[in-house]
Amino acid sequence: MTSKRYFPLFAALLLLLLSQSSTAAEKIKISTGHWPPYLNQALPENGFLAQIVSESFRNQGYDVELVFLPWSRSLAMVKAGRYAASAVWSCTEARSREFLYSAPILPYQYVFYYRADEDFQWSSFDDLKGKSVGLTQDYSYGTTLSGTIDSGLITADVTTSDLANFRKLLLGRIDLFPMDPVVGEAIIKNQLPARSFRLAFHPKPLRQAYYHLLFDKDSAKAPELRRAFNQGLAELRESGRYEAIIANAIAANSQPATAAMLRQKLVDFSGFVSICNPGD
Repeated sequence: MTSKRYFPLFAALLLLLLSQSSTAAEKIKISTGHWPPYLNQALPENGFLAQIVSESFRNQGYDVELVFLPWSRSLAMVKAGRYAASAVWSCTEARSREFLYSAPILPYQYVFYYRADEDFQWSSFDDLKGKSVGLTQDYSYGTTLSGTIDSGLITADVTTSDLANFRKLLLGRIDLFPMDPVVGEAIIKNQLPARSFRLAFHPKPLRQAYYHLLFDKDSAKAPELRRAFNQGLAELRESGRYEAIIANAIAANSQPATAAMLRQKLVDFSGFVSICNPGD
């Protein structure tokens, strides 16, 4: 009698557990690199770009775990099947052969940093003749700059970090350093505050395009995950949540010089190419 009395309750609890498990978010791991303020492993949300990625997937029933690695290893681990995707990357021809790109997450631009006591102006790459340009390993600066370096018009000095390039610029070991100013101003503010007056950037963009998630082309699940992310990102923008995340980022991270860029370029996509163009 006792077992019969409790059977309906047991069955109800079992059905409840099954329904909860069927609707539980699927967990996925995404590799990335430390790149404040976009991607910052010291913050609860891992930076505002990470927040956009996580909330876009959450809209589609996925729970994201972000794993911070060196940039080259971050991408290699996706190719090895260890992670579902990697954040964030620009379009290049080489990457497009091995990876699927998500929809554009946010625009970016690279500008030239220089020593503020020098009168630096440029309108074409011919104006850079004889200059030494610092580059950071594993970054893509676009085919135009690469071609200018290959032509011998300017020389390249490659190092392993953005901070190292800023220090080389301050020491006069390089003349210019191309950098996303959103990241550049954060580095200067947080790691070189006493020398901030010695560094400036020219407003003319060297390159402007988009950041994307990358998925391994050989992964059977990659198309499904890309569709889910793209849909979640679209919903995030349509709901106004995307703009709210950007507004919080402006308030929390930006120097005056970059606040306007964030407001104009990250919220308003106008003026940028709307497709992934590996040849840019």
